[in-house]
Amino acid sequence: MDKVSLALIAALVYMAFMVVVGLIASRRSRTFTDYAVAGRRLGLPMVYATILATWFGTGLAVGGASMAYLFGYRGVIMDPIGAGVSILIFGLFFASILRKKGYITISDFFRERYGRGMELLSAVVQVIAYMGWSASLLVTFGTIMSTFTGMEYREGLLIGVGITIIYTTIGGLWSVVYTDLIQAALLVTGILLLFKATLDAVGGLGVFGSEIPMSTLSILPEEGFGYLGYTGLMGAAFYISSWLVQGIGATTSQDLVQRAVAARDERVARRAAIAASVSYIVLGLVPATIGIMATLLYPSLENPDEVLPRVALDLLPTIPFVLFTIGLLAALMSSADSAILVPSVVIAENIAPRLGLSGDRVKYLVAKASVPLIALVSLAIALQAPTIYFLMNLSWELILMTHAVPFIAGLLSTRLKEKAVLTAVIAGLALWITLTLMLIPVTYAVEGDMEYAAWDAVYIAAPLALLLEVVIVAVSLLKK
Repeated sequence: MDKVSLALIAALVYMAFMVVVGLIASRRSRTFTDYAVAGRRLGLPMVYATILATWFGTGLAVGGASMAYLFGYRGVIMDPIGAGVSILIFGLFFASILRKKGYITISDFFRERYGRGMELLSAVVQVIAYMGWSASLLVTFGTIMSTFTGMEYREGLLIGVGITIIYTTIGGLWSVVYTDLIQAALLVTGILLLFKATLDAVGGLGVFGSEIPMSTLSILPEEGFGYLGYTGLMGAAFYISSWLVQGIGATTSQDLVQRAVAARDERVARRAAIAASVSYIVLGLVPATIGIMATLLYPSLENPDEVLPRVALDLLPTIPFVLFTIGLLAALMSSADSAILVPSVVIAENIAPRLGLSGDRVKYLVAKASVPLIALVSLAIALQAPTIYFLMNLSWELILMTHAVPFIAGLLSTRLKEKAVLTAVIAGLALWITLTLMLIPVTYAVEGDMEYAAWDAVYIAAPLALLLEVVIVAVSLLKK
């Protein structure tokens, strides 16, 4: 039996096993608190593993290898470096505070600190952002199954989405956590096997000193603040934004908050996040390093997104290839289940009560009913949107622009009021959108592709808009 056929059998067995694990975990999910935050009973190993598995997805594996193939380590500043920094910042400064307060969602913080207007804005942005992320993840099922197992794209897509919906719906965060424990182990095993095979193929560690330019391994901007094709002020803004979007914006992402408040106590929340941040950066750089080494094996790939699949298909023997395929599938499922669960919990906790749907039992049912609905809507978006990667990045920018300044300022000062915060956020969003539209003709001249041009413009416009929010908040505090 060839390795592709064996990988198909292993993938189907693995997904069936995930349903069984989900069914077992669902026995612990009887209330809304159980469903949303695992009854706040997670120990250090579980919180650590579920953070690592959720954040280490196929976007990081496939996309990280692709970006590093093109730009070296500068191409992965956003993720995993910036993302790892965000988990570290969250663990050092925010995790224990949010756990102590006993929130369910980050929107609960905004309601308590500012009022229901800010709560609703936060909830809507979270739902939009995670549906964008869900869409990009779900559609990847078909790509992975067709590339690595030979299954038809649509069949692989529907099977993968269906399995994820089933075990996430029946058990909530308990199912996600139990499956994440398994998935974290599989994805680490798979990616390390591929790293070793690639390293052997290029001739060992000595290749970094002799064949790969040192500038490729740098995360500093190039001369003249050059960064990803831009120089000067444009390059500087792009570089700064690449750190900010994940490094600061992701500290308020609900999937991270959800795991902190699900921890057994504040100490577990803090330690698990710090440990996960270090592991995430180290392991996250493995696919990027594979992408850099692949420049020696495939110096002229037309589509850089093919780097990781090409290396796996060409270099891995049968058993390691099967393990890598399952690890990549595990990475996808461990992110997809959280991306579906988060907006479902936010809807039940922060939006449904405004419609008269309150009480533990009602919110529990609303959350369970929302999981398949969110998944199917996200899938429909993914199948129709040709620029889903841009939409995903736009979603994370929305979280940065609406959450970062109000969240940090709200922790530092109790004098800031909702009116000032909403003014700052609305002004920042208006400036960000205006600058993005103004920059697109400039970025299009560089990229020659509208999707990438729009993505670049969104990033480059962010720092100035974020600075405006900081100024408005600072002026409001000085007046008081």
